[in-house]
Amino acid sequence: MRLELQAGPGETLDSICGGAVQVLQRRLGYRFTLDPLMLAHFTVQEGGAPRGRLMDLGTGCGIIPLVLARRLGLEDITALELQPGLFSLAERNVYLNSCERAVTLVHGDLRRVEEQFPGGRFSHVVCNPPYRARATGRTSASEEKALARHEITCELKDVPRAAAHLLEPRGGLFLVYPSSRFSELVSVLRAHELEPRTVRWIHPRGDRPAKLVLLHAVKGGRADLMVLPPLVVHADDEHAFTAEVRAMVV
Repeated sequence: MRLELQAGPGETLDSICGGAVQVLQRRLGYRFTLDPLMLAHFTVQEGGAPRGRLMDLGTGCGIIPLVLARRLGLEDITALELQPGLFSLAERNVYLNSCERAVTLVHGDLRRVEEQFPGGRFSHVVCNPPYRARATGRTSASEEKALARHEITCELKDVPRAAAHLLEPRGGLFLVYPSSRFSELVSVLRAHELEPRTVRWIHPRGDRPAKLVLLHAVKGGRADLMVLPPLVVHADDEHAFTAEVRAMVV
């Protein structure tokens, strides 16, 4: 079946990473943010992800695998997506970026990974999970957005459970998550024997509290946490990225 690699009605074609990555997205559906870009770079810089197989849970339009493959040089990536519409979009994006040899897409539910994947076969698992609990915040009128942003088909506890099944011993889970839910995140990770190894707080500006956290946890790891220097998104001009963030995007 021939895939349509041009933007159709209600879609946009966006270019990031200096034009290395082209992304088809819904104009009114779920659209990726800066968060998965920061997560992709954190995964490679702090986790040694170029070595071993990597799984992206809930890939959406495929943005994390595209950045990992096209910008950061990874080759053995599997990406799981539940929503048929987003899976179709991710498939088109993989071919649009000539990543079909580096990225394998699987249509499935991370809550049932044991039905599709043997245990202990991945060195790394990456996930940008829904941030908002089911009963908090405004639920998007778009079902696609709502499922991506709210814990409707994926709760926080589901991610470490899936990762614990997929990861080999000493394998790493990489997440980006709201800083306000950090304590809850650590508790759930430890319940599945995933020990936080490295964290990096993300601040909108240098003089403002952190809004997000990047976290690397190790399956069966020791309690030996390292806190990295903060990642600041915006410079003095709130519309301008810092040099580090700009290098991820431009």
